Amino acid sequence: MYRTNLRAIKAVRFGEIGSTRVTMKQLVGKEDGAEKTALHEIKILKGGRTSVHSHNWQHQMFVTSGKGLLLMGGKPVAIQTGDVLVIPRGEAHGFEQRGRAPLVMLTVTPL
Repeated sequence: MYRTNLRAIKAVRFGEIGSTRVTMKQLVGKEDGAEKTALHEIKILKGGRTSVHSHNWQHQMFVTSGKGLLLMGGKPVAIQTGDVLVIPRGEAHGFEQRGRAPLVMLTVTPL
């Protein structure tokens, strides 16, 4: 069994080129005993954004707080606390924070 607390995990700068004001915490990874997927918290601070990008896996995401935009298919889609997203493999996407509070999401990715 693995157990930690969100407050105990250090946030790091999200390293994707073109992203601004984004931090990430790896909540569960291979070194924690995960076998197939990792769990991350992505936090986009006020005025922040990720670059539009794609990858060879499906994103499963849950918006835990805040508001923002999902940029996908050339159209912005409003997202907010409580939204659950499945972004298909190979689909170009990005995120922008909107409103006063940071946009915070949990994401599941393959190891």
